[in-house]
Amino acid sequence: ITGFSGREYNHYPLTVQAQPGQELRLRVEYDTDLFTAAEITTLIDRMIRGLGVMATDPARRLSTLNLLDDAEHARLHTIGNREVLDRPTERVTVPDLFGALVAQTPDAVAVVCGNETWTFRQLDDAANRLAHALSELGIGSGQCVALLLERSARAVVAMLATLKTGAAYVPLDPAHPDSRVRFVLDDAAPIAAVTTAEFTQRFAAFDMAVVDIDDPRLPAQPSDPLPPPAAGDLAYIIYTSGTTGRPKGVAVAHANVTRLMETLAAEIEFAEQVWSLTHSLAFDFSVWEIFGALLSGGRLVVVPESATRSPAEFHDLLVHEQVTVLTQTPSAVGALSPEGLESVALVVAGEACPPDVVDKWSPGRRMINGYGPTETTVCITISGPLRSGESVPIGYPVTGAALFVLDEWLRLVPPGVVGELYAAGRGVTCGYIRRPGLTASRFVACPFGEPGSRMYRTGDLVRWGADGQLRYLGRADEQVKIRGYRIELGDIQSALAGLDGVRQAAVIVREDRPGDKRLVGYVTETAPGAVRPSELRAALAEQLPPYMVPAAVVVLDALPLTGNGKLDRRALPAPDYREGDNYRAPSTPAEEILAGVYAQVLGLERVGVDDSFFDLGGDSISAMRLVAAINDAFGTQVSVRTVFEAPTVAQLAPRIGDDTDVLEPLVPVERPDVVPLSFAQQRLWFVDQLQGPSPVYNMPVALRLRGTLDVEALRAALGD
Repeated sequence: ITGFSGREYNHYPLTVQAQPGQELRLRVEYDTDLFTAAEITTLIDRMIRGLGVMATDPARRLSTLNLLDDAEHARLHTIGNREVLDRPTERVTVPDLFGALVAQTPDAVAVVCGNETWTFRQLDDAANRLAHALSELGIGSGQCVALLLERSARAVVAMLATLKTGAAYVPLDPAHPDSRVRFVLDDAAPIAAVTTAEFTQRFAAFDMAVVDIDDPRLPAQPSDPLPPPAAGDLAYIIYTSGTTGRPKGVAVAHANVTRLMETLAAEIEFAEQVWSLTHSLAFDFSVWEIFGALLSGGRLVVVPESATRSPAEFHDLLVHEQVTVLTQTPSAVGALSPEGLESVALVVAGEACPPDVVDKWSPGRRMINGYGPTETTVCITISGPLRSGESVPIGYPVTGAALFVLDEWLRLVPPGVVGELYAAGRGVTCGYIRRPGLTASRFVACPFGEPGSRMYRTGDLVRWGADGQLRYLGRADEQVKIRGYRIELGDIQSALAGLDGVRQAAVIVREDRPGDKRLVGYVTETAPGAVRPSELRAALAEQLPPYMVPAAVVVLDALPLTGNGKLDRRALPAPDYREGDNYRAPSTPAEEILAGVYAQVLGLERVGVDDSFFDLGGDSISAMRLVAAINDAFGTQVSVRTVFEAPTVAQLAPRIGDDTDVLEPLVPVERPDVVPLSFAQQRLWFVDQLQGPSPVYNMPVALRLRGTLDVEALRAALGD
């Protein structure tokens, strides 16, 4: 052999090989389906830049290295809309914008609620009269008013009236329990409440003025407008639950809301459209729906409670009222049929949008994805039109928002790299009322703007795509990790939703027993009896790695939703890991013992002899516990492989005591003069004979030895 050449193939998407010698050589191999040549060149340039700094300043901490060049920084500032931080802020309020629409189109229909129709002038006059009544109670700038009203035209009047006084409204959902209502009233401390006679008693324990919106004295109030509020005055305070369990009130100013309207005008072009109001006033989607319609000259259709609980009734209402702009969470719109709604533009937001919803709704209509926490005023990104078969981005920064994807040291990360999303600009709200510590931890100093500017730390993990849109990857504080595997629940949910007979799907991690985390899938059917859980798990096993297959799949009539239309994960039932009534009792002592061991390991009350260990929620880790318990009970040596081959009690019982499962005992043998080489040692010997000495396979280690060294003993040990 005078020479050879070779090429290594592996399944890794990206490989960097270091080849030592007089010069350090690096070889980069990559999957061309995942990376472009330009992307790899950029990665190599960053690596060389980092190695150069390490060579010139070896004492420098790696965490201080900035591997991005000036061009990359400029690119990130461009796609993140950094320049908005240098623009002056327009000082305009909600009453200013609404008043302009009233003057332009006073007789145009503004709100439709059942059989009621309100023009812009009628809505403005009613709001002015209620505003005067509130003003007589001393309500004005710096104060707040609680609104406990069902979704209705009167609720819209109460919102506008409160804003006209300069006070902020605090929406309360009548469906919320008394404990939640009491907490919000204690925390926000409104000086008055607007409600109906039906709900007046819920304020009995509070010392505040209560105004009945149906009070017959209100029409006698003046209909001329009050002096307008300032742009910096608070417009509303909405309470969100967040991850702490204690609701927190987000304070939103008029300037924040009017920035949102700039977004609608500049990027979505939804002016003079027909909008639906389907969400609770206590959910900030209602801000988008109400003011998106009223401040753009559109018409607002109020959806009654009965329709929001019935997809068929909701669908008929949308068709009858010719709604053209529909805003829904993906969970809610997934239950709705797109038939007959071809003229509807769909905005999905509030939670991650699975691909199956896009496949269902995007053909033939404009469908976009929006993203934004309450703390950034409803929406800070809007995607381009979504298309079936493509990934679902959360979009580009909206007008007035500057977005930064940062690492843990608040440094910009390049496109394609995961980081935490921070939002700055005119949508960032004032913070949490009476929660200075929490406000300071989430609303932090912005190093990219003027001194004193702030940005909001969203806690969401994202990355920039090559198209300049953001991709949502999950929560920074809610990493899903089971048995050492990091798992994307969205991948499993997408695969589950794509199976025949499945209408909607959701996947969560349950921990019904401490320390026992399991993936559980939930589905609704396209028709009764269309799916069987065992068949769905078998189908998923053909598409996904074993650790991503849910331990159980539960069939539901409908996925439970919160009052805001999001998936209610807490309401999802615990699976029983048993399918139907196919229980068959043990018939032999061996089966009875095995069934007891199965039940103990799986945490179940009973196990039938035909129930598969893995269909009941078992996995490779719990299979090892099962084997240990079986071997202790029977004094045998059943292997894990045997459990995979015979997963039911009935199948496994005959294998107990099988000689093929008994391990040969370990016994001492005479050491040969020449110990045979292992296959790995033979390979290294061949490489050494072919190429000569090389340190490639050496593992250097430094030892500090204390005391007298026995050189001969050390030599013998190393030479053994």
